[in-house]
Amino acid sequence: MNTTTRLICLGVLAASCVAPAVSFAAPCAGTNINNLVSWEPTEISKGTTLITLRITSVTVNDDHNAPNHLVSGECIGSLLTAASGTTEGRFFRARRDKDGDVLNEAGATVGGNGSKGTWSNVGRTGKFANATGTAQWEFTPLQGKMGVVRWVGDCQW
Repeated sequence: MNTTTRLICLGVLAASCVAPAVSFAAPCAGTNINNLVSWEPTEISKGTTLITLRITSVTVNDDHNAPNHLVSGECIGSLLTAASGTTEGRFFRARRDKDGDVLNEAGATVGGNGSKGTWSNVGRTGKFANATGTAQWEFTPLQGKMGVVRWVGDCQW
């Protein structure tokens, strides 16, 4: 066996030993069931309103075996509605599972109406320590203070 072939074989062998420890992002999807706790609009000027909000929610992952299935927590965010009618928003979520492990997310609205956006995992503990992921979401209001957020993205647990 020549040196190049040996190096390739050694590389493949080393990669196969490491591969089980490496996790790649995979498609993930789910629904967050939200309950609005507070909604505080402040008119800054005619047509410009800053809104702060707080929401409690639970995540229902389409894959009921996923680590984030049935995690629950709170979201705090702000929305800025301009005189032009566009809305921009930012938020942070902190969720905890039944074992006490934490998964945090940060997100933003896109599209100018506040009902669609993106999020990413930004901090975590325990089984979520190596979690990464991003998703796109869309909000649908329900009756009263309830609403759902449908999300689809790539997750790594």
